[in-house]
Amino acid sequence: MRPGVNEGARPGHLGDWLNNHRNLTPQQQEEQLRREPGFNRLSPDQQQRVLNRLRTLESRPVEQQQRMADRVEMFEHLTPEQKADVHASSQALAAMPGDRQALVRRAFNDLRQIPPDQRAQILNSARFSQTFTPDERHALGSLLSIEPYEPR
Repeated sequence: MRPGVNEGARPGHLGDWLNNHRNLTPQQQEEQLRREPGFNRLSPDQQQRVLNRLRTLESRPVEQQQRMADRVEMFEHLTPEQKADVHASSQALAAMPGDRQALVRRAFNDLRQIPPDQRAQILNSARFSQTFTPDERHALGSLLSIEPYEPR
């Protein structure tokens, strides 16, 4: 079992764990996480990363917490190849020049407000083909694959 799992949740699903522990204080959540069977089997560095991620999540507004939990849940349902693609796309975005990165981030924020079944159509549109490189469109599509739909 991975950390962030309780008996009521599907094994390994951090999104479920977060939803099941939402009513606890941040300190109680951290204590519960430390009691999870898989947590102590992680290296100290991995434990710290998990705790830092939990603390970052706790500092966000409730709506953002839910969106982040939903994103984590969607990511956990991907195949290993899809997960690797999302990671590579995230790294590609971080490596883009500042102006391109800003343009891609703006498009990402706009597209997450579009129903998922329409996102690919827009990414493949003539307008997007003229504005974004194939690699940028691929990164957008990959990152959007784990982004919950957020209507305005």
